[in-house]
Amino acid sequence: MSQPDDVQLLELYQKHRYEDQITFYRKRRKEFTKAETQATFISFGLIALTALGGALQAVDVVWLKYASLLAAAICPVLFTALAAYRTLYGFEEQAKLYQDTIHNLELSADIISDESEGLSEAEFVESLKKYIDDVEGVFLTEQGQWGQLAKDLKPPEVVDR
Repeated sequence: MSQPDDVQLLELYQKHRYEDQITFYRKRRKEFTKAETQATFISFGLIALTALGGALQAVDVVWLKYASLLAAAICPVLFTALAAYRTLYGFEEQAKLYQDTIHNLELSADIISDESEGLSEAEFVESLKKYIDDVEGVFLTEQGQWGQLAKDLKPPEVVDR
């Protein structure tokens, strides 16, 4: 393979493998971070509604008293359901896995950018091989992390009655 072919291989690999994957990981990390933030704010809102419902029970307005009792009863149930949903999907854990993979891919990109200037053809090919091996290693590690996450996120046990 000649030097221009090696450079073309690098460009194609970076565009169609590295950049596509890192863009996907960034979007997914953003999605899961956003979901975790939304769930946190909704949880705070439900807690605040529960407290407000408890405080308004002393009011002499009948409809307001019943509405506050209803809010004080329903909001903790919704909070618990939301907490279970957050735990089941592991938004925070998934966002962290994507962030770790992005970080490792960015470290891999430094291999080729730092070493490619002023290299002979053989040295460039070796650097390219090291870069591709490192990136593919990151992808394999990332796949293994999903298996570990799936193992850690166990479904709830069914209780026989």
